[in-house]
Amino acid sequence: MSALVAYFFHAKYHNNSNALTILTTVFSILAGFLIAVFAIVADERALRGKSWKSNVADLEMIRRELRSHRRLFSLYLVVLTLAFVVALDFGWPLKLQERIEYVLVFLASMAMIWSFRLPGYLMARHMDALDRVIESRRSEQTRVGGKAPRADQEG
Repeated sequence: MSALVAYFFHAKYHNNSNALTILTTVFSILAGFLIAVFAIVADERALRGKSWKSNVADLEMIRRELRSHRRLFSLYLVVLTLAFVVALDFGWPLKLQERIEYVLVFLASMAMIWSFRLPGYLMARHMDALDRVIESRRSEQTRVGGKAPRADQEG
């Protein structure tokens, strides 16, 4: 998909300062947003186990998620770096300039496609946290002696 985008749109990027401005603005904002995602993922409340052994398993899952987000963040930085390099006039041959622009558009489209996963990921993460709160309250109420009502009966 990214190869097709790069093939058809890299010519639109060539010598287009508006495209450069938009690309750098979008990826700067995405990089900042991803830093917030790091903070959400690494929150100690994500350690949901009642024992240290289950917390170790949760920690490994958090590490995997952080590695995935780090790769995406690195891709954002590569896109921003290439945008900077393309904007400078090094006087190199036109073919080389076009190839770098092709790689830039390819990587930018790949990063955008991967970025569309973030809202779904954040939603699932928050829903999981809310489910844990509800389950905790339900078990607390059951333990105190009452029968916990079903979610559709509360109110």
